[in-house]
Amino acid sequence: MFEDFNNLFKRVFSNEETIFFALLLLVVISLVFFIGNVLTPFIISIIFAYLLVGLQVRFENFGMADWLSLTITYGLFILIFGLLFLWLVPLLVQQIQTLVVELPNWFTSLRQYIAAIPTIYPDLVTSDQIRSILQNLSNQLSQISQDFLSYSIAGIQNTVSITINLIMLPILVFFLLFDRKSVINSFLALLPKDRPMLSNIWDEMDDQLSNYVRGKTIEIIIVGVVAAIIFSIFGLPYTALLSVMVGFSVLIPFLGAIIATIPVMIVGFFEFGISFEFWMLFLSYTILQMLDGNVLVPVLFSDAVKLHPFFIILAVFVFGGIFGFWGVFFAIPMATFIKAVWNAWPSSTS
Repeated sequence: MFEDFNNLFKRVFSNEETIFFALLLLVVISLVFFIGNVLTPFIISIIFAYLLVGLQVRFENFGMADWLSLTITYGLFILIFGLLFLWLVPLLVQQIQTLVVELPNWFTSLRQYIAAIPTIYPDLVTSDQIRSILQNLSNQLSQISQDFLSYSIAGIQNTVSITINLIMLPILVFFLLFDRKSVINSFLALLPKDRPMLSNIWDEMDDQLSNYVRGKTIEIIIVGVVAAIIFSIFGLPYTALLSVMVGFSVLIPFLGAIIATIPVMIVGFFEFGISFEFWMLFLSYTILQMLDGNVLVPVLFSDAVKLHPFFIILAVFVFGGIFGFWGVFFAIPMATFIKAVWNAWPSSTS
């Protein structure tokens, strides 16, 4: 049995590169799993730097000097980051505070609506059934209130950490952007000099990963802005909060649209009731999601992600269950990475 295991090990890890790669992968997974929260600003800064490098290359293609393209690219990043930090973040905080104050009134309205159902539809439900529903609703509300209080206390405790991360982000992006060659060379110095497998993995991933990150960023902006326009036209409250949520929902393939629909429809229900405006809002939002899934996604990701939808959904659940938010965020890139590793692994494993 030991000999069989030894032969299997030699077939799978047929050279020094495969062993090094397996150990490197184990170290990275362990770091993300155990200290992922500490690494958050570094992960986010790497994502932004990766996006900005693509923009810088486009500027260089127009004939700009390297230092000028870097300066303009980083200047645009600081401008957008500053606008978001000084305008959008305070607006989101204000709307969250207003929502917290409004929640008890919503639950009161919901109780009154449910209590009136036996009068409106006497053949469908009885008063005892409604009483039971209201009791369960009260119990759920009590639990939600306790959980929200716990999250609020935790959020206050994490405010300092979030502030530090926001301050560090532009600094880290600066170093990764302006000194990226030195950073990359330092990392490459740790790798074996003979690395054909790693080179094949990077060659397969680089194009798909850059297209995916750039495409997702564009999709988030377009979907979020169009959602904000729709919500503003209908005069829906919490427009900024809902628009940001709808925009970022595209990070969760297939399921994000369904998840984002629930709070949008809840706010629409409490604002308009079951009325013509509510159904028009529902129709407009549905059209947005259909255009996103059937027009925008195919245009942005025609060659970016060559994975079957089944494996994409599987990756979301598996990596999300293991790594939480970052697992969901990187589900498609990690699935693409696994596919690239499978394709590039030495043929002696077969």
